[in-house]
Amino acid sequence: MTPIVDLSEGDGGFVLPACLSNRKFFDTNPLQVPASEKNYILGVSSTARQNQLNEDIAAVIRLAETALVLNEGGPTLEAEKLAAKNRKLEAEIALLENDLLDLRSKQENYFKNMEEARLTAEQLEKTNKVLEDLKVSSAEQRGKLMEEVAMLQAKCAPLEDEKEETLKFATRGDLVMEIKRQGGLMLASMVHGWKNAIAQLKVVNAEHGLITDGIHKLKRVENGQIVIPEEYKEMELEEEKLDEEEGDGEDEEDEVEDDVVEEDKNPEEDKEGHDESH
Repeated sequence: MTPIVDLSEGDGGFVLPACLSNRKFFDTNPLQVPASEKNYILGVSSTARQNQLNEDIAAVIRLAETALVLNEGGPTLEAEKLAAKNRKLEAEIALLENDLLDLRSKQENYFKNMEEARLTAEQLEKTNKVLEDLKVSSAEQRGKLMEEVAMLQAKCAPLEDEKEETLKFATRGDLVMEIKRQGGLMLASMVHGWKNAIAQLKVVNAEHGLITDGIHKLKRVENGQIVIPEEYKEMELEEEKLDEEEGDGEDEEDEVEDDVVEEDKNPEEDKEGHDESH
């Protein structure tokens, strides 16, 4: 016998016959009632069968009403409502995703700014520390400079009895030049005095014939003899060499001596012109 229902499909429950897709299903599979069902139907009373039929007819009517309502577009309308709600939810999800991306971007920027702020704070702290060290070092250096300035000012302070002409030496070089000039004047003055003394002795001893050979301004008397000190021997040799090489050496010395004598006569006059000629 051909089975009425194929029980190989489904999940083990009762499977309905394919009446819609296979219109001739009942032609090839005529309806039959099992013997157990026949015995049950025939075994119950007519009242019980009537009640059962009434319940079955009510169930069929409810099924028909449900089918009519569903065929009028109930599921489609619900589906459209659900689709609209789904689209709305998808739009909200898209907005939330955009907000999430924006928040993530802001979070990254926040963390980046926090890191930059941390590095800036560390750099600022280091800079402040260096600045404080520089302030301390600058204060110490300033104190040392002030001490040095005070020391130099004390060294450069004029003496109580210092003359006005010495105040013009503002640098050490000016002072050294003036010392050299004064040394030259002292030497020229000594030479002038030496020659002046010799000239006077010659005048006083003109009748006796004064001997001047062997005497020199650098020599002195020791143990009854005229000698040249060791420290002046080299100077004497250089002077003799210069006298031999330069014939007008004596004329120059005479000019220097005249300048010295003239300066002694006018000690208050400006000496810069004398320096240039000397």
